Amino acid sequence: MSNGDTTTASLNSMFETLADATRRRVLLALTDDAPLTVRTLARRVEPDSRVSSTRTVLRHHHLPKLERHGFVWWDRADGTVGRGSRWSDVRSILDAIEYPAERTVPA
Repeated sequence: MSNGDTTTASLNSMFETLADATRRRVLLALTDDAPLTVRTLARRVEPDSRVSSTRTVLRHHHLPKLERHGFVWWDRADGTVGRGSRWSDVRSILDAIEYPAERTVPA
């Protein structure tokens, strides 16, 4: 695989990850305040939903994917999530696409 192919694959993977609104809201919540507990993150990401069900979806679906891409780190033992090693990459993309409705996540 050439360097250009690797870059394209990486960008495709990043945009696929960011295509999901819940994952974008997770990242936006971490933009304003990090680290956060999974419980706090669940309340900020889906304020009108049951926290327990949102926590389950975050733990089993969204956080593993975000962690795999290096956008967040996730300490399963103490239940905290913070900005990952590729935070600056994803932050610049979030800033570029600006989702004002998603920025209204309550603190």
